[in-house]
Amino acid sequence: MGMNVGILGSGDVAKALAAGFLSRGDRAMLGTREPEKLAEWSQANSGARVGTFADAAAFGEIVVLATRGTATVEMLERIAADAFDGKVVIDATNPLRFDDAGPHLAFGFDDSLGERVQRALPTARVVKAFNIVGAPEMVAPTFDGGPPTMFVAGNDDAAKQTVADILRDFKWDVADLGGIESARYLEPMCLAWVVYGLRAGNWHHAFKLLR
Repeated sequence: MGMNVGILGSGDVAKALAAGFLSRGDRAMLGTREPEKLAEWSQANSGARVGTFADAAAFGEIVVLATRGTATVEMLERIAADAFDGKVVIDATNPLRFDDAGPHLAFGFDDSLGERVQRALPTARVVKAFNIVGAPEMVAPTFDGGPPTMFVAGNDDAAKQTVADILRDFKWDVADLGGIESARYLEPMCLAWVVYGLRAGNWHHAFKLLR
């Protein structure tokens, strides 16, 4: 039957994940401040819908956060918290800043954006995932070393299982790092991914946990 998936965001990450969910037979709605910007995209993607952030949050049985990291909590505060009650919320965001000093975390180590999202949505079941790789590799990544590993973190084991099932459908290996406080480690992993890409001049890379 497929699920309704609300994706808050309209950039490359949101579009890549929407394509992945649509390929599974799910229905996807992208939420954005300017729905008219996505009119051509929605026409080209059968089963996709476009609305406001609040529309997408209400639409989704599962909600994905794919907004700019440093603006994510402020955006969530503008949506009625009960739109997320009991839902699995996949947090794909990172608190990255880019300036003359290079890329860095806006905050971290004793807090994380994943934890801030969970505090902003206390009745949601937040799972940090998809934040350690670029948008083109999020669905069906292809690497010579086999499927890469997506590390996840969240307080609800059933929610993490739901996200793990999605990740495996998207051809990922999955490693569970425990509670949402482990987002403190996942967000710096994104920074390591970015810094390597800048130095290598190439963005086709991902992490693999060898067991």
